[in-house]
Amino acid sequence: MAIWAYTAGMSERRIELVRGDITRLAVDAIVNAANTSLLGGGGVDGAIHRAAGPELVAECRMLHGCPTGQAKMTRGYRLPARHVIHTVGPVWNGGHRGEEALLASCYRNSLELARAHGLRTIAFPAISCGIYGYPIEAACAVAVRTISAFLAEDAAIERVVLVCFDEAVHDAYAAILADPGTSASVDAHARMLGCLLGAVVGDALGVPVEFRSREQLSADPVTGVRGHGTYNQPPGTWSDDSSLLLATADSLINHGYDPPDMMGRFLAWLKGQAYTPHGEVFDVGIATRSAIARYANGAPPEAWGPQRARQRQRLADADRPAGAVHPRADAGGDRPLQHGGQRADARAPALAAVLRVLLAAAGAGGAGLVTAKGDGAGVAAPGAVRARRGARRVERILDGSIVEAPASAIRGSGYVVHCLEASLWCAANHRSYEEAVLAAINLGEDTDTTASVTGALAGAMHGLAAIPEAWLRALASREYVETICARLVERIEAGRS
Repeated sequence: MAIWAYTAGMSERRIELVRGDITRLAVDAIVNAANTSLLGGGGVDGAIHRAAGPELVAECRMLHGCPTGQAKMTRGYRLPARHVIHTVGPVWNGGHRGEEALLASCYRNSLELARAHGLRTIAFPAISCGIYGYPIEAACAVAVRTISAFLAEDAAIERVVLVCFDEAVHDAYAAILADPGTSASVDAHARMLGCLLGAVVGDALGVPVEFRSREQLSADPVTGVRGHGTYNQPPGTWSDDSSLLLATADSLINHGYDPPDMMGRFLAWLKGQAYTPHGEVFDVGIATRSAIARYANGAPPEAWGPQRARQRQRLADADRPAGAVHPRADAGGDRPLQHGGQRADARAPALAAVLRVLLAAAGAGGAGLVTAKGDGAGVAAPGAVRARRGARRVERILDGSIVEAPASAIRGSGYVVHCLEASLWCAANHRSYEEAVLAAINLGEDTDTTASVTGALAGAMHGLAAIPEAWLRALASREYVETICARLVERIEAGRS
C-alpha cells in the first residue's frame, strides 16, 4: 500500500492509495461510480450492488436517480462500509463539454455529503475511468486536485482512500502522489479555477440587489442565492461583468492576447449572440457600450478607449523611454479597450499583481492577502505612475492600509478605486469565500461588480472547494461557464510546461 501525506498549514491530512476491492473496506462510506438511474450496472457499480444485497437497490429506487456530477447517499447494508455515496461521473466526449468540472463535482459533492452526515473516512474508486472512457491520467489528476483542495479547507474528513482495481489506475495515482511538486500544482490549479468561477458566482449573487443602499441591505441582508430583484432575472443570473470576463477568457484560449479579437467577442456579446446567461443583455456600462461602438464603426485600436484615456496614453507614451513597458501591460495590454483614466490605469495592474501572487502561493492559505498586497504594490506603481495623482488616490491600496480601515470607510460604489478598496477589504477581513462575498454585496450600491472582484480574490485565496456547492448549482449556464474557465486554466498550465 502506497501512502501520500498532504500537509495543509499545521495539520496533516492523509490520502491513501490502495490496490484492491472497494467493497471490502471498513470505512464510514464508500463511493459508488453509479449511472443516473442508481439501480446498478457493470464494473464497480455492479460489484457494490452485489455485495450490499437487494436492500440497496430497494433504497436506491426511492432516490429517483441522480444527475451527472451530483451525489446521493444510502445505507451500506451487507457491506463493511456503513454508507454508500452514489455519484454519476461524466462520459468522456473529448474534454470540451465540461467533463473536468463535472468530474470534480463528483468528488466535491461526495465529500460534502460525507461531511454533512458527520462521516470521517471515505473511499473512492476511479470515477469515469471504466466504460465512460475518461483518460486515466487526466481523471486521476482531477481526483487528487479536488480532494486535496477540499481537505485543505476542511478538517472534518480525516481519511480518504483512493481504491484502484487495476494496475493502470494505481500507477497513474502513484505518479501524481509521488511528485514532490504535486501539492503546489494542486493548489495553483484549484486557486485559478476558484479565481475565475469565484468572480462569476460573486457577480450572480450581487445582481438581484444592485443599486440597493447599505441601509436597505442592513435591514434585509443577502445570505445566499436570490432571484429577480433589480433586473427581474432568475436566480444565478450573472451580469455584463462575467460576460466580458468569459469573452476575454475565450479570446485568450483561442488567440492569446489579441485586442481586436476580444473586441469582436465583446460586440457579439452586446448583440446577445454569445457570452450571456440567457441569450440577452440586460445591463451594460456607458463606457463599455461606447468603446464597443467605436470598434464596430471601424475606429483604430488607439481610439477605442474614452477620449480622456487617449489623451493620457499620448502623454504616457511621450514620458517613457523607447522600449519601456507601460505598467498597464501587466494587466492585459498596452492600451485601454474600454475604460481609461489615471485611477483605472493604477488599479488594473494593482489587482493583476495581487491575483498573481495569490495564485502562485503554495499551501493552504498561501502567502495571504497582506503579503500579496505588499508584493503587488511594487509591481503596480513604479516610478512615474506612483507620482501621478491617480496613483496617489490608490495609495492606501498600494501600501496595504486599506485592510485596516473601518467598515464605515469602505464604499461599494462603481467607482474603480472604491471597488478595489472594498474587494481587498472584504477578502482580507473575512475567513472564507462565502463570508467575503456576502460582505461585499451587503456594502450596497454596485453589488455585482464589488462581489465579482471580491469573489476573484477570495477564490484565489481559498480555492475552488471553498465556493459553496449550492451557489455553483444555482449558477445560470453552469456547465458553459465551468468549461470556459477550465479551458483557460488548461491553457495557462500548458504555457507553463
